[in-house]
Amino acid sequence: METMKAMAIEPSRVQRMTVVNLLMLLAFALLTAACGGGGGGAGSSAPATAPSQPASVPDPAPAPTAPPSVSAADLDLAARIYKGDARTPAGFDLEARPANVLGTVATKHLKNTDLATGPQGLTTGIFEICTNDLAQALDWSERQATWQGQYSDLTEVRSDARMFELVRVPRSDVNALIRHRVFRCDYLDRSGSDLRADTGAAGSMNQRPLTAAELEKLSEYLWQFTMFNNSDYAVESSVTASNGASLVHTIRMGQLIRGSAGGCDTVQISDWTHTMNTADGTLTRALAPVRSFQVKGSGVGAQSCTG
Repeated sequence: METMKAMAIEPSRVQRMTVVNLLMLLAFALLTAACGGGGGGAGSSAPATAPSQPASVPDPAPAPTAPPSVSAADLDLAARIYKGDARTPAGFDLEARPANVLGTVATKHLKNTDLATGPQGLTTGIFEICTNDLAQALDWSERQATWQGQYSDLTEVRSDARMFELVRVPRSDVNALIRHRVFRCDYLDRSGSDLRADTGAAGSMNQRPLTAAELEKLSEYLWQFTMFNNSDYAVESSVTASNGASLVHTIRMGQLIRGSAGGCDTVQISDWTHTMNTADGTLTRALAPVRSFQVKGSGVGAQSCTG
């Protein structure tokens, strides 16, 4: 009986030890899961790691823009501007100064504002007046006969197919010469134009036939009465081209824009154009910038700032 009792007791001990061992294994497994252990297999509960971001690379700095090149023709133009004694190229129809006049020569195209009175004279466009009547031209000149506070005597009257010219000598300076000019309307009518505007209507050419040579002559003549015929300007070229039913004359010129002392100057190239409708003679004008380059004055004329 004792043996049987002892044998009966033994299975219960084994059963208690097994339960204890299972409880310990379960506690160990829970502890391992809480600490992030395990082999990371399919059943692993470890949180996913966020993918790393590539380092940002700054955009490359833009390559420096090379200054525009300066040609030999550019340097020649700049040298003429610096020198100041050759504003137009060979072949340009430039009016020469009268050789027999020792004093001032003042040439003026009479304008509508010369005859206007009151504030209405400032509200209209400014343009050169025209007439086919010499007596009318003489009357207009007489109204402008005062120069430096004194009367100017009429000494000569000239005319051609384009204009009347009334020559006067001021009593205040007998060595000076004043030339009043009035277009003939059957050559050129400038009404509707405004000399204050660089772009727009430029009148109507009424002579016939309407040719490229006549447009060139007119454009080069008008240029001489603009601000472009002044210091710091020079003409590079003067050409006429056909464009459909129009003729276009372009005077390409350079203007010197002076920089700071010791620095570079800028030459601005611009096109001054007159376009003529070959059917009715209507004229328009425009001024458009083309390009620029930088130079310095030197003892021999001009040198490029681009090396």
